[in-house]
Amino acid sequence: MKTLSLRVRLTIWYTLALLVVLSLFGADVLWQLGRLGLHRVDRELDTLSATLTSVVRDELNEQANATAAAEEARSTVSAPGRALAILDERGTPLAARWNGLALQERLPSGAEGPRVWTAQTPAGAWRVHSLPQRFGNATLVLLVATPLSDARREQREVQEAMLIGIPIVLLLAGAGGLYLASVGLRPITEALRMQRQFTADASHELRTPVSVVRAAAEVTLGREHRDEAEYREALAIVGGQARRLSRLVEDMLVLARADAGGYPLRPVDLYLDELVADCRRAVDVLASERGVRIESGRSAEIPYRGDEDLLRQLVLNVLQNAVQHTPAGGSVAVDLRRELDAVRIRITDSGPGIAADDQGRIFDRFVQLDPSRRAQGTGLGLPIARWIAEAHRGSLVLEKSGPGGSTFCVSLPG
Repeated sequence: MKTLSLRVRLTIWYTLALLVVLSLFGADVLWQLGRLGLHRVDRELDTLSATLTSVVRDELNEQANATAAAEEARSTVSAPGRALAILDERGTPLAARWNGLALQERLPSGAEGPRVWTAQTPAGAWRVHSLPQRFGNATLVLLVATPLSDARREQREVQEAMLIGIPIVLLLAGAGGLYLASVGLRPITEALRMQRQFTADASHELRTPVSVVRAAAEVTLGREHRDEAEYREALAIVGGQARRLSRLVEDMLVLARADAGGYPLRPVDLYLDELVADCRRAVDVLASERGVRIESGRSAEIPYRGDEDLLRQLVLNVLQNAVQHTPAGGSVAVDLRRELDAVRIRITDSGPGIAADDQGRIFDRFVQLDPSRRAQGTGLGLPIARWIAEAHRGSLVLEKSGPGGSTFCVSLPG
């Protein structure tokens, strides 16, 4: 069976936990409702018992015959739907109006003291109060009772509402939980996707130089004797691929540490104009080899606080990218200026530009739009440059691109 996704498993556990909570809450509500219902019934019966006591006492004051007084009290007290009875000390009824109450047990006597209980009868449950009272020389037991049908009906109605409402709540909560799990796990899912893609791309990029090194070594060692020139050629191939591997591993390490948040900045006070000038001089060698001119105007001093090594790598990466995409005879312009809200470094090449469909991919890792340059770069220069800019709370964007060239803009908070 296919393994359930993490968000589905989280939703299932969340729904099960909610089901347990709702079930316990529902059981508590039903218990509290039953308890409160009994308290309400008991208060009503206490009131009825007090009324009956008062009427019996008045009747006994008017006549000495207990049976006649009991009958008169029974007819005087109006209690629709309720049972009342006046018993002698032995528990024998003197007068009663049962209203459907059929007790399956012996009637209480005067010696038993006050009692409150729930009696189960063929007609259902009744709440019963019996209270022995002393009237002069006589002891009478006053019994009052009421059916619990109303209280039980309220419980059943609430229970039915819960049986309907809880599944609906669980369904809505499950859907909401699935959505929230999707939203909550989206950063993790995206990070895992990027990690898998990074691993796949890195494996692909590493495989080529490793294959070249292995092939060169196997071919060179394939014969027992070779002259010096052949060994030198093989070692040159191995050395070139080793340098490419070294650059690739270093760039991958930078990005891996950046993704993990383990690449802390080391800010120092510096001058951006000097840093950009140093980078320009460093790339002049590569530009001269390709027949490309690097042009830059004079810039005022621009003090800045940032990680000097990373900022240098940022400018170098963008400059090298511009030079490598500029044909012989072309030029690369570097413009540095402080604007109202930021310091901006614009690097413009005179290359063929970037196709509209590819402009959104140039900052993806290991992307090299020109297949002929795959042996020269790693495809990580621009992604690293953008990360460095963002680490300084800035940005790196492709400002414009067309047949006349492309302009990259580095914005750093001023």
